[in-house]
Amino acid sequence: MKHFMEPFGICAECYCEKAELRFREEKAEREGALLRLERVPYHICPICKEETYDLDVEVFVEKEMEYFMKNNVESKTIDVGAMFCVNSNTMEKAIRTN
Repeated sequence: MKHFMEPFGICAECYCEKAELRFREEKAEREGALLRLERVPYHICPICKEETYDLDVEVFVEKEMEYFMKNNVESKTIDVGAMFCVNSNTMEKAIRTN
């Protein structure tokens, strides 16, 4: 599932070619259990501020959230950034946000 994500992408809204790779955390809670998805990568446009997610990342996050909310599962943390951003140089250049 790992694939390289560029430190810059193309904005889906205004087509700026300098949308910056950033990371956020997503959380879900169900009956005392907590799902934490750490370092979820996305690109944000410096011009129009549009946030664009890689389709594979978006599908992965949605499936994990849906499975967690529908099933009796224990708390867990998934490092999404490690799964989708395999270039350590890219990770260092990206900006982490919440």
